[in-house]
Amino acid sequence: MPRYILIDNGTGYIWGDSADYNGHIAHTPLDYAAALDASIGEHGREYTQVSSLASNETGYHVYRADINGSDAVTVVWDGQDQETIQAVERDCDHVCTIKITQGD
Repeated sequence: MPRYILIDNGTGYIWGDSADYNGHIAHTPLDYAAALDASIGEHGREYTQVSSLASNETGYHVYRADINGSDAVTVVWDGQDQETIQAVERDCDHVCTIKITQGD
């Protein structure tokens, strides 16, 4: 199963790690982003894969940590730790960028 790590576009912090998401099966990055947001009360959002985000746009940079069958970084417990953020950006594969908009 893919392991996704989401970095928030606005703060630059790690917002979620699917390895620490109580068994949710994250089939796609969009699936995981929506499930993570719903778990914190963010409902009615729409998720679109885009090539890039402006600094003022809401969204996530998605990384895969399960490279070649092993984890590139340990499970993220502190999403604000700069060394952990740098390790994710350096050692994991950037797979996509997700733009978030509020649905109707």
